[in-house]
Amino acid sequence: MEYLINIFKSILEPFGIVMVWILILFFNSWIFKKTKSTKIYSNIIKNSIATFIVFVGTVVFILSLPIDKTLKGQILSFLAIIVSAGIALSSTTVLGNLIAGIMNNSMNRFRNGDLIKIGDFQGRVTKKSIFHTEIQLEDSNFITIPNLYIATNPVKLTRKSDTVISTSVSLGYDIQRTKIEDSLKEAAVATGLKDPWVYIINLGDYSVIYKIHGFLEDSSKYFSTSSLLNANVIDVLHKNKIEIVSPTFMNQKNVNEKVFIPQEILKNKSSNDDQIPEDLVFDKAIKSEKIEKKKEQLDELNKQQESLSEKQKDLKKEDDIQKHELLIKNIDKLKAKVEKSIEKENLSQ
Repeated sequence: MEYLINIFKSILEPFGIVMVWILILFFNSWIFKKTKSTKIYSNIIKNSIATFIVFVGTVVFILSLPIDKTLKGQILSFLAIIVSAGIALSSTTVLGNLIAGIMNNSMNRFRNGDLIKIGDFQGRVTKKSIFHTEIQLEDSNFITIPNLYIATNPVKLTRKSDTVISTSVSLGYDIQRTKIEDSLKEAAVATGLKDPWVYIINLGDYSVIYKIHGFLEDSSKYFSTSSLLNANVIDVLHKNKIEIVSPTFMNQKNVNEKVFIPQEILKNKSSNDDQIPEDLVFDKAIKSEKIEKKKEQLDELNKQQESLSEKQKDLKKEDDIQKHELLIKNIDKLKAKVEKSIEKENLSQ
């Protein structure tokens, strides 16, 4: 009987340490859920603390085991070798991505929903994490880019409004320059671009390269507007009797005065023409941007509530106290609506 009691006592301490270890992990998770912080750093801090708790708990658990001290030392040495090897092997990637993720998020280079270009990849941001960033490409598929790659490569961020859309066209020397420039500006205006202007990019042996630019008010229509600008350039140039055909082809082939401009066909506008392709292509990115804005709204409501609570402490009149309490309750209701909306958006993703 005494032998069984001794065994029970020997395993009681390790078992108690494991239970305390689990409770601390649950408490850590509960604290961060209670704060309801919307910042990415809250997850970083939470996971860092959890990792530290697991590491310390493992060491304490090994030290509490009813085994010989020499064996404990060997186990701890083996654990230290594994941890050191893991850090050494992953330091170039994991640690690099970790540091790059903290740097990218602290600099606020871009946010969810933004249209960015990194190397050959262009799309809208759907998710930012500590190790990688996910973007939705113009073909509606997703790509995950390591933060280390983002930190070491230029990132082109397209402005939300008044971004520049442009396209180039190559035309012959036999066409009057001012006529071409006026036609290109007309195409830009027909596309919905503001303040269009034309650059002459290159004077080639057989042709001149013209580039038309204009300001787009809403960059969410970036890709469809770029396509529409190309279409309008073709239509306007043809309407103004300017042939878009290789000057080499014109000089070498006997065309018998034939004009290479297709006949204009009137097209009935359907209801589907009003639908923007980007709404379908970047569906997840748009939802992610909405969630981000709602989280910012939630942060602002929390700040307002804290400010009202601080002011309420200095109030003495009962009417003023009741007014502040009513305002705080209204903010609570509004916060509940926003939180419910965020949950609904997360479930729909």
